Amino acid sequence: MADGLDAARSFVKAVQDKDADAAAQLCADDVEIVLPFAGGPFHGRDGVRQMVRMAPAELVQSLRNEDAKGDEVRITTLTRAPGIFANYTTWVFQMTGDRVKRLTFELRAAN
Repeated sequence: MADGLDAARSFVKAVQDKDADAAAQLCADDVEIVLPFAGGPFHGRDGVRQMVRMAPAELVQSLRNEDAKGDEVRITTLTRAPGIFANYTTWVFQMTGDRVKRLTFELRAAN
């Protein structure tokens, strides 16, 4: 089994690949995802699938930093949707074992 950091990395990759089912399989049944500007949290694996499917078609992310302490994993990416926005996105994962229990995001302008 993967540890929390490996699972979080796999989740980010699944989102980048737009593989909603792979992302959902990395989560606890009762996962909660709080995405800024989405109008409310996403719940459960179906919520994960919905979040992945609503991502912009041309979303480019490159790894900037990652850190794991206890049950929290933080992965920062430079996130760009060409012609729309660019920001530093910190994915803040709360893990339960090797499953995502809660995911929130911290955004910071890239320029």
